[in-house]
Amino acid sequence: MSDKCIPNAFGLLLRDMCIDKPDILKTSDGFFLINKSIEEILASRNIFDFPDTNGERLACSRFFDDWFLYAVLNGERCTYSLLKLREQEHDSEDGLPADGDTPGVTISFISFDTEILLDCLDAPTDANRERLNVEINRVVAYKGQQHSKELKSYFKDPHSSASYLVAYIYPKRIASFAENGCVHVPECYKKIAQQRNAHKNSSKVKRLPQFIEMLNQASGRIVCDNENIFIEDKRSIDEYEAAAILATHTGNTSSFSFAAEVEYHARFLTPLAKIKIPFLGRSIYDSAIRADMTIGDTEFEGPAPFHNDNSKIVKRQILLHKDSHNDIW
Repeated sequence: MSDKCIPNAFGLLLRDMCIDKPDILKTSDGFFLINKSIEEILASRNIFDFPDTNGERLACSRFFDDWFLYAVLNGERCTYSLLKLREQEHDSEDGLPADGDTPGVTISFISFDTEILLDCLDAPTDANRERLNVEINRVVAYKGQQHSKELKSYFKDPHSSASYLVAYIYPKRIASFAENGCVHVPECYKKIAQQRNAHKNSSKVKRLPQFIEMLNQASGRIVCDNENIFIEDKRSIDEYEAAAILATHTGNTSSFSFAAEVEYHARFLTPLAKIKIPFLGRSIYDSAIRADMTIGDTEFEGPAPFHNDNSKIVKRQILLHKDSHNDIW
């Protein structure tokens, strides 16, 4: 991959040896992702903590370890943002400051100012570290933000390939944490599996366990027993292991469903969607501005069109990407 073909900020990170060329993943339609977390990029400059707005020093490993820098390149224009690839964490259990523990993928549609990251790497003063913390939180957490028109345009297009790259690397990342040949299922999924028999008529708690049963039958072995996902070789997972990880961690039973959910969120980035929903205190826009693929939040569980293989939005993804969704390198 030529340095001239990559986003400028990525090239600067390469030049300063904060990342290596193999860390940069791309699709053929202008999506780029650094497969190295913000925490790891900061660690390359011996930046391991930062002050919060109250001056308390916080560990980068507890806040920036599952956020990754991505870019959408359209001609000479490039827009950057962040996406989350989180495993099941337990940081909050020890009482120390940390971000959320719920696994899943989140793609923010809010643009990220890479100059703030580059300034921090170049001069890691407390002021620059605090600026970076605020900028990351603006993109991934703070309310009242505005989406990027460029990111909305890219992700709402059903032809876009980015979601397939993300859905491909996320299971590989989760599998890398396997110990003794298995990965524990997320706590939220385990609860769904346990509740299945108690809610005989609830499609909400049956959908994912039924999919796991189907995977086990199709693979001819127990890929997942609703407590563990069994990984034969974490360096090279097979399609059944990848599907089990995607389903139990994001709620999506295929990469087509995953891509449809991302598209679905992007399509709600409209002025009308900003109207507050009575009794909830928030709008559809507030939920849509960051596409959150997880089963921790069951807001869209069950009747959501992206969880239905026969829905128009999923069928369109299948039609457009069935022959190319793995051709991402």
